[in-house]
Amino acid sequence: MTQRQPTLVQSMIPILILLGLIMATVLGTGADALDGANQLSLLIASAVGAGIAVCNRVRWADIMQGMVHTISASLPAILILLMVGMLSGSWMISGVIPTMIYYGLDILRPDYFLPACVAISAAVSVATGSSWSTIATIGVALIGIGQALGFDLAMTAGAIISGAYFGDKVSPLSDTTNLASAVTGTDLFVHIRYMMQTTVPSILLTLAAFTVLTLTAGSGQTAGTEVDAFQDTIAATYRIHPLLLLIPAAVVFMIVKKIPAVPVLMIGALLAAGAAALFQRELLATLTPDGDLTLKSGYEVLTRSLYGTTAPHTGDPAVDDLLATGGMAGMLNTVWLIITAMVFGGVMEAGRFLERITNAILGRVRSTGGLVTTATGSCLLFNLTSGDQYMSIVVPGKMFIGAFRRNGLQPRLLSRTLEDSGTATSVLVPWNTCGATQASILGVPTLAYLPFAFFCWLSPVTTLIVAWAGWGIRKESPIPEKPADPA
Repeated sequence: MTQRQPTLVQSMIPILILLGLIMATVLGTGADALDGANQLSLLIASAVGAGIAVCNRVRWADIMQGMVHTISASLPAILILLMVGMLSGSWMISGVIPTMIYYGLDILRPDYFLPACVAISAAVSVATGSSWSTIATIGVALIGIGQALGFDLAMTAGAIISGAYFGDKVSPLSDTTNLASAVTGTDLFVHIRYMMQTTVPSILLTLAAFTVLTLTAGSGQTAGTEVDAFQDTIAATYRIHPLLLLIPAAVVFMIVKKIPAVPVLMIGALLAAGAAALFQRELLATLTPDGDLTLKSGYEVLTRSLYGTTAPHTGDPAVDDLLATGGMAGMLNTVWLIITAMVFGGVMEAGRFLERITNAILGRVRSTGGLVTTATGSCLLFNLTSGDQYMSIVVPGKMFIGAFRRNGLQPRLLSRTLEDSGTATSVLVPWNTCGATQASILGVPTLAYLPFAFFCWLSPVTTLIVAWAGWGIRKESPIPEKPADPA
């Protein structure tokens, strides 16, 4: 049987069902994206899409192959996520994160905390080229500092994510920066320089917004005596020592040296586990069943911090919540969400629904602004449907490069659009690998921090404004389509 092309209405049905179910879940129950309701929504929408595909004579084997392919593509992200769980647990029990929080409270004060979060996260992310590593290390410490200072966690998470994704966009070490330039055939540093036209205004507006928020959030900030009490509680539970800061410094050094993320995170976790045995013996004893630290019981506590729940008791419920970690097990809900998102993306790809939607949009594009708008919308669509930021860069990049060239537009305009719309917005989608991961790491739901992740949603807005205004856009002679080879 010949496979039938899906209609535009058929192609939109799974997306509309998914968005409707998720909206009903959020508005009706207020459920977090990781709790299970969104996973179920993704599977229901996938089933509907698969049913439509079968009606269009797509073989079930092809649908299954599409799902397996997309799940396989997400395995590196899942493995990194599990390593981040190990890192988080070991850094907490070893005193690395408590030490960063303790010293950070001496440096970061309420009157400039939120813009400082943006600046610190941006600096680390530019140096490492990784928003994920930045958020999993510096970001976790900044969340704790923000909680101690009395800032709303969603605001703090938005500041951290804004800074981290600024670095992810402009760092020559970033995988998405290299991917966007490569898929469009743009020189890496040409791509980075051209992005500054949209990235600099976005980050300046972000810093201005967080400066205003910091000044207007004064009534909710914790008094200095309470900050001192918070530090005293941490110091009473952990042995705070500056040598512990060598571990995050070593991790940052390895990332800068372009060592792959998985071994870096594993080494960072194991170094912290060793540091816990040296620096936190009293804490380890309190976490054993009978309070007696032996080689066996110490090993059990340390390994549990890597794979399971560890919850030191400080006597302060707020500090207890901050210091509790879930290890690799704490990331399993996020893994579950990523897998179901990949299932949905595989169905949409196998059924050729995404191809049909984008072709319909491209057929109506005439102007430069319209072409950039269409590419931006496609990046958002792939972030919503494929659940993976790499798909939102690669697929639209391949789809639109010909259209940009035919219209005399330089490839760097497309590469910038891919970064502004694909990289920056991936963290705003609860079921995207980025959104689900950062929500899990920071302990703040995606939809809670979304309004405060100013840089991430200002980036596509800025790129649209610049495109429609025609600023910095140089046209060249259009490159015609290559004639088809004779049969």
